[in-house]
Amino acid sequence: MSAAAIQRVAVVGGGISGLAAAYRLRELARERRLPVEVTLFERAARAGGCVETVTRDGFTMETGAETLLAEKPAIADLLRRLGLEGELVPTRPEFKGSRVLRRGRLVPLPPGVQLFAPSSPVALATSGLFSLRGLVRMAFEPFVPVRRDAEDESLAAFVTRRLGREVLERLAQPLIGGIYSSDPERLSMQATLPRFLEMERGSGSLVRALAGSGGARRTAALMGLRGGLGALVERLVRELAGAVKVDCGVLALQRHCRSGGERSWSLALSDGSTAAFDAVVCAAPLHESARLLRTVQPELSELLGTIVYNSIATVNLAFDEGAAPALPRSYGVVVPFAEGRRITALTIVSQKYPGRAPAGTVLLRAFIGGALQAHLLDADDEGLVQIARDEVRALLGVTAAPRVTLVRRWTHRLPEYALGHLERVARIERETAALPNFALAGAALHGVGVPDCVHSGERAAEETLDALFREAPVAERPAAGGVI
Repeated sequence: MSAAAIQRVAVVGGGISGLAAAYRLRELARERRLPVEVTLFERAARAGGCVETVTRDGFTMETGAETLLAEKPAIADLLRRLGLEGELVPTRPEFKGSRVLRRGRLVPLPPGVQLFAPSSPVALATSGLFSLRGLVRMAFEPFVPVRRDAEDESLAAFVTRRLGREVLERLAQPLIGGIYSSDPERLSMQATLPRFLEMERGSGSLVRALAGSGGARRTAALMGLRGGLGALVERLVRELAGAVKVDCGVLALQRHCRSGGERSWSLALSDGSTAAFDAVVCAAPLHESARLLRTVQPELSELLGTIVYNSIATVNLAFDEGAAPALPRSYGVVVPFAEGRRITALTIVSQKYPGRAPAGTVLLRAFIGGALQAHLLDADDEGLVQIARDEVRALLGVTAAPRVTLVRRWTHRLPEYALGHLERVARIERETAALPNFALAGAALHGVGVPDCVHSGERAAEETLDALFREAPVAERPAAGGVI
């Protein structure tokens, strides 16, 4: 194939990672004046994956992701390039933080706490979250020996070892386990919270490390988009102008030895057709990528299949304001598993971001399921609404019937960063690099947030063009991983 021939690139999966990859491929092709044709295949009826905004009866409801850490370079740069930086909206300043459920009471999250580590032990002592025994155990944190073993440690083991079981159950599990919808006994500290390992090694104590840095680090600003994060999906799809094929899944991949002008890859599509491409960026969940690669590269397929995905459902509930007269002046409630409730968290959406509910109404969103309560997703949608209503009644005293309900299930869509995750991903990336003109992207690799997915997709796009045109690599962007 001549240097001037059009190079066709397929992007498999139309979530945020895939959309970012496709958009970056087009951008770079224009900038470098490269003959590239990009096609994105999404099996669902819409692109965006776990980013979806539904507007109904004046309510703006997020069914998946709702918040951006807009300071992360990848998302900040993408929003600027799309002309969306002016659409960022901060959380409402008249409401603050979250409540933590403690024996049926809604306790304010203590100030000066970085996820679970106290920069102010006094704040924890007066918070009402912990028993006297738990507080005494936390007081010994500066005297806990530093773990020198380089072997990966679970979130549960780390927090219990340094701060005690109550901190795990009351803060770490609902806050960190909730981000990944995972069991903290399985979550990898190296992959999710490496900064806390560095604090332990560098200062010998989390409390000393935070005190030495002058107290609590400035909290990263949480931002939404005016009209919801779906605006990002809509803009990307519009910019890709015809390159996004929805209701069109990829059933199988086949690789060819490239010679005599033949393209490297053929894709069997759900409409019964096949299509030939020079390169493939696979941005589908890794269990789907494993299926596609089973006959192409069995070793890589097997590795991809070792990444576990958990499931969760979100239930949006809208009420008249008079039905909820005693809401806490916060953004929501996190619910420790130890409380025995049937939700993991509850967001008071109308108090978190402006413009999400008409005047005189309240919009709530409940999270059901995750690794610790996967069985709850066996309920039908009506059953999930009933669970959400029961929990809202118990926690917030709202007894009225909702004006609007919206259920969305995210089945096997939340990757678990289990023990050994970094080593597992390193092996996956080595195997992927050995497969010509093929790249992986997605939340299962180096970060689960929207900015991390953008970074992953753009990196895959850059690597793909470098491989196709044998040019010097695009300057490396800052790594995105982690949750903070």
